[in-house]
Amino acid sequence: MSGLKISLGSGGVRFQGWTHVDADPQWQPDVTADLSQPLPFPDACADFLQSEDFIGQLSIDQADAFFRDCHRVLRAGGVMRLLTPDLAQLVAMYQQRDFRLRDLWEREVGIPLRTRTLGELVHKAITFAQQQSFYDEETLRALLEPIGFVVKRVGYQQSDFVELQGLDQRSPDNAISLYLDCVKSPGPDH
Repeated sequence: MSGLKISLGSGGVRFQGWTHVDADPQWQPDVTADLSQPLPFPDACADFLQSEDFIGQLSIDQADAFFRDCHRVLRAGGVMRLLTPDLAQLVAMYQQRDFRLRDLWEREVGIPLRTRTLGELVHKAITFAQQQSFYDEETLRALLEPIGFVVKRVGYQQSDFVELQGLDQRSPDNAISLYLDCVKSPGPDH
């Protein structure tokens, strides 16, 4: 493969050999672009896309359009590495009264909790940092598979693709992330 490797919503994170795209010029991305709009890349130009903790800033309709555009930009067989906070894990930890969730919040997020309850934490998690949506694997599959992605849940820093190994910034020690590799089907319908 010889196409582009593009990091979408990269913030201040830099990967050698990648093109970094972000809406905020303060991060000095290679390309400044609003990712709720069509991607500024031609069809089938990229072998790899990477996006970590960005899609929650999009409504579900915007995320659908974003994924369709990612599919357009990827070559057949290209892969999108997608990380996002895992709604299923958040809800499970809340329901199980797992107070490690509060410890993780206080250590990694640092936004004060007035009551220090898990209910307040879940509310803040869902509403802070321009969060518009919170995803679980089922919802992401429902958005990604019909447009021609083969979705595989993977672990932290794990991928069948060497180019995607070692990119994850959020580990199980500092986040409750869902890690997915999404391969663009080579079929004629996609």
